[in-house]
Amino acid sequence: MQLTGGAFVVLVCLLAVAALAGTLWALPRIAGRGLGAQAARGGLLVGCQLFITLALVTAMNAYFVFYSSWSDLFGRLDGPVAVHGAAAGKGAWAGGPLARTISPLSAQQGLRDPARDGRLEQTTIHGARTGLQVQAFVYLPPQYFQPQFKDRRFPVALVLAGYPGDPRGIIERQAMVKLASRDMRDGTIQPTVYVITRTMVAPPRDTECTDVPGGPQSLAFFSQDVPKALSATYRLAADEHGWGVIGQSTGGYCAVKLAMMHSDRFVAGASLGGYLHAVKDATTGDLYAGSRKVRDDNDLIWRLQHLPPPPASILLASSKVEKAYRQEQRFIGLAKPPLSVDTLFAANGGHNFGTFTRLTPKIMKWMDGRLKAG
Repeated sequence: MQLTGGAFVVLVCLLAVAALAGTLWALPRIAGRGLGAQAARGGLLVGCQLFITLALVTAMNAYFVFYSSWSDLFGRLDGPVAVHGAAAGKGAWAGGPLARTISPLSAQQGLRDPARDGRLEQTTIHGARTGLQVQAFVYLPPQYFQPQFKDRRFPVALVLAGYPGDPRGIIERQAMVKLASRDMRDGTIQPTVYVITRTMVAPPRDTECTDVPGGPQSLAFFSQDVPKALSATYRLAADEHGWGVIGQSTGGYCAVKLAMMHSDRFVAGASLGGYLHAVKDATTGDLYAGSRKVRDDNDLIWRLQHLPPPPASILLASSKVEKAYRQEQRFIGLAKPPLSVDTLFAANGGHNFGTFTRLTPKIMKWMDGRLKAG
């Protein structure tokens, strides 16, 4: 039974209703002031509340797709993490095209005819340098399948979900693939390949797209392994002018980070509800091995204060009530050429799919204006 499936949600809700009904039936029958009766009543109430809470959490997870499967929930996604670095061993990618299949979501998104609608594929991106891997959805535009574009090398938008995040939410809730298919078919935006994936490459740890000393080399994976593996598989732009990153929440931090720290690979980064400082919490552990230098290197505001600005285009998108709004204002004030910063701030809206969905079309058009085929 799938974690986000309707049958499981209904089952948990029915159990919650049964627990509530059972509690209401049993309470009057457990009379008395003795410790035993009081403990029984307390146990019933606690059990009932647990079932109701479980039902609410299950329904919320099914809607927001925080965890997409049981393996995701228990941190067993994508198998074990391989050894990192030159001796990546069996986890490393040996080169050549990645294995790819047509995603079941392709038809669900209304992509019937590849030459008219485009096609959504699935693949697992393997890292030759880092040994890391991640599952990804790859949307190929209609022009990719049209004879007149057989020699075209298409621009790429790497789209990163937040932590723990699931790329299916971007496809199903935010309708990014449907938007891309419609706009490319209508000529509103140029033909672009969208690679939609997650930032969690060493589950269950949140690595924040960081090269962790002695640990997962997540920044190298996204900046080096991912472009190399994708370019060996698809007809993609050859230089940084054809590559950009869009991310939300943790993915937004990663998008700006990749564009700033690897402007030789990504010309633009768009953050949707992201933040800009180095993070350390229960999900990350110590990403910096106790080194202030490593932490500073991963703090995007610190980089603007102390290092030359990179030649990159950045979009900061969120609502004005987001917790990171003050950080974004500080970032804007520190930015200097050749770094350019644009903003897209909604007057209201929380850190959720509703706000993200509202801003996604404008972010896609912003990115479209910065990528070049070739």
